[in-house]
Amino acid sequence: MAMGRVLLCSLLLLSLQPGLSRGPGARGALVAEEELRGTQRPQLGARLRRALASPCQLWSLPLPVAELGLGYASEETVIFRYCAGSCPRGARTQHGLTLARLRGQGRAHGGPCCRPTRYADVAFLDDRHRWQRLPQLSAAACSCGA
Repeated sequence: MAMGRVLLCSLLLLSLQPGLSRGPGARGALVAEEELRGTQRPQLGARLRRALASPCQLWSLPLPVAELGLGYASEETVIFRYCAGSCPRGARTQHGLTLARLRGQGRAHGGPCCRPTRYADVAFLDDRHRWQRLPQLSAAACSCGA
């Protein structure tokens, strides 16, 4: 029960934050977690370029529940967090060393991937005024893995 109260309070605080409304500029805004604490908000194109060139990190996207594509009817907007960015090709494990060698021989493709290492649940109020909880919807931490 205490977890539900914490979740409810967190959602209430998120709903009161400016920029999370469904007004112009809120939809589709790609934001690095670091930028949430900053004051300047660069243009979307600059953010996309930085996301591709930056190291693996957690990114946030305010998203209407309907755009999650999970079949829920709600006017709410949630914060969807995901991992993106580049990963160094340095081999830190036996698997990484072997994979690097195979890549060098052209026998394996790809490289380390930026991926979630921990997930967080997301909750929202649907159109029937019922709380919906989506387990492990958003990334909570990111790391590179080979």
